[in-house]
Amino acid sequence: MKKHLLIFGKVQNVGFRYWLYAKAIKKNINGWVKNKNTGEVEALLIGNEEDVNEIIKQCGKGPHSSNVTHIKSHDYKKNYSKKSFDILSSN
Repeated sequence: MKKHLLIFGKVQNVGFRYWLYAKAIKKNINGWVKNKNTGEVEALLIGNEEDVNEIIKQCGKGPHSSNVTHIKSHDYKKNYSKKSFDILSSN
């Protein structure tokens, strides 16, 4: 399963990318996470359906210091073959 996420709210400068990185590594999820210049956190999650859905659910709460207002999620159609989870530079 491949899901592309945009996470809205107070999600930057609260450790959200590092929190998500730790969750993804623990669940053996591939993909990436990065801050967007517009204030959201963007992520790609690739893994088995149960684990990806669990992480999306956890993203609704986020780390303790965050305040997630909503998440936009859709299927990711492009190929992505990297076998790691990375924190990317902002765009």
